Formats: sequence, C-alpha cells, structure tokens
Amino acid sequence: MKDVWMVKYGEHTIRVVNTWTNEKLFVDGVLQDEQIGLHFTSRLFGKVKNKDGEFKDVKVSVGACCLRMKCRIFVDSELIYTTEIQPGG
Repeated sequence: MKDVWMVKYGEHTIRVVNTWTNEKLFVDGVLQDEQIGLHFTSRLFGKVKNKDGEFKDVKVSVGACCLRMKCRIFVDSELIYTTEIQPGG
C-alpha cells in the first residue's frame, strides 16, 4: 500500500508519502521529516517559505480510519489540504 498526497502552497509543493513502513514529508522535493515503522497515526513537521521570505511551520497528520488512510496538511494553523470532503465543497 502506498498513498501520496500533494498540495501547492504558493510556488512550493508539499508532498506526503505513506507506506506500510513509513511516512515522509517533502517540501519542493527535499525530505523534511520521516516516521519509520508501522503507525496508526503519525505527525510530520517541516518548514516552508511564504511569498515574503518568512518561514512557516508545516504540520501533517496521517491516520488510519475505516481501513483508509487520511491526511491533513496545515501551514501554521491553517488547514490547506484534507482527504475528507469539506462541507459545502
């Protein structure tokens, strides 16, 4: 099993790769965090520059729910991606 989630943030690409044995967070192709081993939930952390050149925190939550993997990606405290359907979306 392998899940890959990608989202654009400004000119940057945030990519999360989840397999049975690890989770990885990449920003612009550079590995920023990795969890090794079998987990039912994981948190990954990284940094991304905004358009003003300031660094923003990236936080990723990955978890199993009803035999499906779910992913949420935050920049600072703003949710920018989720595998769940948003209300009104």
